[in-house]
Amino acid sequence: MEKLSSDQKQLDESVKIFDYSRRVSKAVGLWPLASNDYIFTFSYCYFTVIMIFEWMDLYYSLDDLNDVLDNLTENLSYTQIYIRGIILRIHMNRLKKIIKNTIGDFNINSFKNPSEIKIFMTYIKKGRFFVKSIISFMAMTVITWYFQPLTTPAPVASDNETIMFFLPYRCHIIFEINDSKSYMLTYIAFAPYTWIHGCSHASVECFLITLVYYLRGRLVILAGRIDRLSGMETLEWKNDFQDIIVEHIRLLKLGNNVIDIYSTSLMVYMICTTICICVIGYKILVNCMTGPDADLVQFFIYVFAVYLIMAVFCFISEQLMSECDEVSEAFWNCEWYRMPPKTVVNVMFCIQRSQQPLTLKIGKFAHFGNNMLTVVTKTAMGYLSVLRNFLVID
Repeated sequence: MEKLSSDQKQLDESVKIFDYSRRVSKAVGLWPLASNDYIFTFSYCYFTVIMIFEWMDLYYSLDDLNDVLDNLTENLSYTQIYIRGIILRIHMNRLKKIIKNTIGDFNINSFKNPSEIKIFMTYIKKGRFFVKSIISFMAMTVITWYFQPLTTPAPVASDNETIMFFLPYRCHIIFEINDSKSYMLTYIAFAPYTWIHGCSHASVECFLITLVYYLRGRLVILAGRIDRLSGMETLEWKNDFQDIIVEHIRLLKLGNNVIDIYSTSLMVYMICTTICICVIGYKILVNCMTGPDADLVQFFIYVFAVYLIMAVFCFISEQLMSECDEVSEAFWNCEWYRMPPKTVVNVMFCIQRSQQPLTLKIGKFAHFGNNMLTVVTKTAMGYLSVLRNFLVID
């Protein structure tokens, strides 16, 4: 009894992995189990206004290629966060059912023995580490970006010796900023935007990482149960196999729902990311040609951040696919050939279904994997070669 109580306490502690997602998503009304229409409406109305001003800045910069690229570097990042947050909101009811189903599995009755709990805990701890790392990294990034203009010496315009005021984001300002008071008030007005886009981005990524690591843990446990079928008596084998089929179908359905919810979101992310890498590459080329005093640090930090998040997607997608392959391999090795014909048909169906592993999809035409970083880089470099022609002409 004490052992059971101890195992349940561990599971109760593990379910707190959702606390990180809950805290950041509640801030913008995106927590599926307690969505807040008022907070979401206020947050995304504010987000929409800022995005309109950012796109207005892009429009008024069309006569200067460098200004356009400077705007796109920042604008595309916030655009994909904005769109992905709305997509998450659209699928809120589906995500609510998935999270409820997932949290219900943090119960001792969902496991056959203590070793399964230990395996499950291992994957949940890994997921918690990734979630905490992503939130910490995003918090550091948005805070640094917001305060960067205040820590950089303000340049002086050469025409009338007036100080140029720089805001944290490239937006079209519809009024004149001509003194420190109006500058600071405008600067402070952007503070909620930092909070909103930071929490929105963290919410989208943390939900995905948490659910993927939950699926990985359950798939490994399922593969172990299939392996234990070997050597069992026929009657016991059939009873356990029926439970395995039910669990396999449940996990595949849950996994496909998660993948379907995020497929469009990840496609938007990849399109914007590819263009951003291309633009950053062009800016690095331009800055290298300006001389040794060119500041390249901020560009390399930006590229590192983009590749880091993309690498996380590729890693968890590849690992999820690997766990599915283990389940498929376990079905092949479960001594199905000594079972009755009807049971063999069920095994064959499970093997056939396992040939389509769960993996993070980019729309309907690609998926994240080990080669995706290379594919994105090659595509971005192809776009960069076109932009480089402008540099050569200039």
